[in-house]
Amino acid sequence: MYAAKIGLPYINLVGYPIAPDVLTIIPEEIATRHQVIPYMRVGGLVRIATTRPIQPETKQVLERLHSKEVKELTVTLCSKSSFMYGVNLYQALPKIERASGTVNVTEEKEHEFTLEMGDLGQLKRKLQSASTTNVLDFLFAGAVLMKATDIHLDPSEKDIRVRFRIDGVLAEIVSLDKAGQKAVDSRIKFLAKMRLDKGTGPQDGRFGVAVQGSELDIRASALPTSFGDAFVLRLLSGDIKELSLQQLGMRPDAIKIIEEAISKPQGIIFNTGPTGSGKTTTLYAILKKLNVPERKIITLEDPIEYRIEGVEQVQVSAEKHLTFSDGLRAILRQDPDIVMVGEVRDPETAKTAMQAAMTGHLVLTTLHTNNAPAALPRLVEMGVDPFLLTGTINLIIAQRLVRKICTQCGGKGCKVCRGTGFSGRVAIVEVLKPTPEFEDLVTQKAPLSRIIELARKQGMMTMEEDGMEKVKAGVTTKEEIWRVTKT
Repeated sequence: MYAAKIGLPYINLVGYPIAPDVLTIIPEEIATRHQVIPYMRVGGLVRIATTRPIQPETKQVLERLHSKEVKELTVTLCSKSSFMYGVNLYQALPKIERASGTVNVTEEKEHEFTLEMGDLGQLKRKLQSASTTNVLDFLFAGAVLMKATDIHLDPSEKDIRVRFRIDGVLAEIVSLDKAGQKAVDSRIKFLAKMRLDKGTGPQDGRFGVAVQGSELDIRASALPTSFGDAFVLRLLSGDIKELSLQQLGMRPDAIKIIEEAISKPQGIIFNTGPTGSGKTTTLYAILKKLNVPERKIITLEDPIEYRIEGVEQVQVSAEKHLTFSDGLRAILRQDPDIVMVGEVRDPETAKTAMQAAMTGHLVLTTLHTNNAPAALPRLVEMGVDPFLLTGTINLIIAQRLVRKICTQCGGKGCKVCRGTGFSGRVAIVEVLKPTPEFEDLVTQKAPLSRIIELARKQGMMTMEEDGMEKVKAGVTTKEEIWRVTKT
């Protein structure tokens, strides 16, 4: 009677044969929250059952479903008991699709990717011809083949610009048809367990991808813009079997100084530099070297980029009110020998980390400064007493990642390096062991130039000098060194 009154058809879902692929059009969370469920699809026509046909929220959810595959929606009224029967069918969906949010690329598709996506031009053509349901699969496969660390999806008025960050530099990949934006947005948010509602603010999520023999952890970030959500998808491989300081390209004398610092039973080691300079990767290489059964190692990270067997790793979570400072205090009650704190962001974390270093723990952490000497006044600004700098800090590392000249073409540009002349990256570093002289300068609030002067006088090689040594060795170019050190 109510259906007739509002002019909608009526459906009884009890016993209705809803196909699993139809259910996946709307995620279970959205279906339950807004009382909407897809029950039939014929070509581009999809029929939706709902108990709330006239609510504005229902209309907003349905508006977001339109795509190349879903061209027309028919809304049908159902009873609450009928809806509950339908929503219970989500439990029968394959576990990997509905719970873990993992994208599994089949062996057939992997073979197709390898054959057809040998270069950027082939990837571009593949993406432009792919259906919206396959775009993400091709993006991930292409990113793995090209050794990208991030996928950027930036919407504009007319299209969606896709870029990969390769060797630290963004590379233009393709412009996707604007018509498929809603479908791509919805799939990313579905996998990353983000809200699909219109009007939501910035969101973060994660999901897995199995492709090209790699198990990837995808960290997704969505930012609302005037033309729709912009996404950054960070690809984390989790594979550190071969990770070492030598493989990162550090020079032998720097490795020796680092190994001396981490051999001490207590103290703190800072690794400094901007985002994307490889700080966390270096700390993982150190942890891998220190990881033996006789030591208890706990990390506090945001995010956990690699999984290390035998190490207890804790994820910082704003939703669970677990900050770096709170988490660090909790970790110290677990009787660890070695602690890694992803980043010192505030005075409370800085003070707690220094305190831990003075009470029998070896602490590894990162800090955002431009060079190693700058870490000293920065810590004092964060409330650390100057007299603790030399007695507690074992070592300060600063680093950048520079692109290596392609070994296949010698920098001329080839298919392997996509014409850039570069393939892979190497670390340039400076290492500083604080002495009492530094404490005096910091206490006097001396300018940073004097602190750097003292560091060089005591034998510190700067990142630029390290880089120029690699230029002489034919590893990289001086322009590349200047690109990362002059900013």
